[in-house]
Amino acid sequence: MKSFTFYQPTRLHFGTGSRNATGEIVKEFMDRILFVVDPGLKAAIPEMVQDVRESLTRAGIGFVEFDTVKPNPTLDDIQAGAKAAREAGVNGCLGMGGGSAIDTAKAIAVAATHPGTAWDYLYYKQKPTSATLPIVAISTTSGTGTQTSKVSVFTNSADNDKSAMWNDNLLCRAAIVDPELMVSLPPKVTAATGFDVFTHTFESYINVNAQPYVDLIALDAIQRVATYLPRVMGNPRDIEARAELAWADTLAGVCLANVGTTLPHAAGQPISGHYPHVSHGESLALVYPAFADFTWTGAVEKFAIVSRIFGGTGSDEEAAKSFGAVIAAFLERVGLRCFMEDFGIRAADLDPVLEHAMAFPDHTANPVKPTEQDMRNIYLKSFRQVQAA
Repeated sequence: MKSFTFYQPTRLHFGTGSRNATGEIVKEFMDRILFVVDPGLKAAIPEMVQDVRESLTRAGIGFVEFDTVKPNPTLDDIQAGAKAAREAGVNGCLGMGGGSAIDTAKAIAVAATHPGTAWDYLYYKQKPTSATLPIVAISTTSGTGTQTSKVSVFTNSADNDKSAMWNDNLLCRAAIVDPELMVSLPPKVTAATGFDVFTHTFESYINVNAQPYVDLIALDAIQRVATYLPRVMGNPRDIEARAELAWADTLAGVCLANVGTTLPHAAGQPISGHYPHVSHGESLALVYPAFADFTWTGAVEKFAIVSRIFGGTGSDEEAAKSFGAVIAAFLERVGLRCFMEDFGIRAADLDPVLEHAMAFPDHTANPVKPTEQDMRNIYLKSFRQVQAA
């Protein structure tokens, strides 16, 4: 068996109603916090956001609310949050929302306590230190797994560069996963975030740095997505299905923290950076069939295993080869099959997107490492009307 390391220090509080224990959970780590909350939650589930506020108050936690959170977080908003945190004298951050709110809280926890800006602490620059404020997360989507991962993704709007911090100091001290918070998610968000769960686990599974502990977790999460995402799309208030997806999402964060993603994230992330109206999950859905057709020969057995979970058949080679079509059919089933034209993206405008894709290192962990032309071809094959190379 290959050598590997596995690390997951986040204390997990999972279950319906667990948001009501937020104050008691938080006070173990901090007593005055910046409460980073997605503004959409205030409109969609105001009573549940109020549950959290009241829990904090009962526990004697002072808090300042910060709701400048965008679907694709920006460096400017993070720096504004860091300024608010310093002025309020907080000693921790609580993020409530999907990946955007929690990633914003994580980046603020670094920017508020370090010189420069959050951009100075990307994965290939300086490392955030232990001065990083303690972070607690309340997840309200089943998608990014950021409550159990060590990543924070955000965009520098000055050049549309979407990148990430990646460091153990970004692991949350505690994560609160309450499926009741997810019942009101719109179908489009449910589909996009649910597919993101699959991508995190599948890419960790096929990653050249894969390891047996994560393989086990990844396959469990993949099976749950295949079973429960279509079910919750048919009945958004199915709390059992919501809980299963929330658990898959939590497992996906563990996969990310210990292995990581591959080519699709390198390809998809700059799409959202240059076209912020494209959600992270949509950017991945755009490129997945073409990525699969390019990659399956590099991990035939693993592609075949996952293809069969989604309905693929035949020999290992046949099942693996059909994975692109199988996943396209699944995307169609959950209402997420999409193409570049759907978002106003033109082939003639791909050069800056391609440049950022090749700079993002995740593609180097793909079972088949792409050249720049390979990556361009994946983009061109992701148009409804496939573009000429």
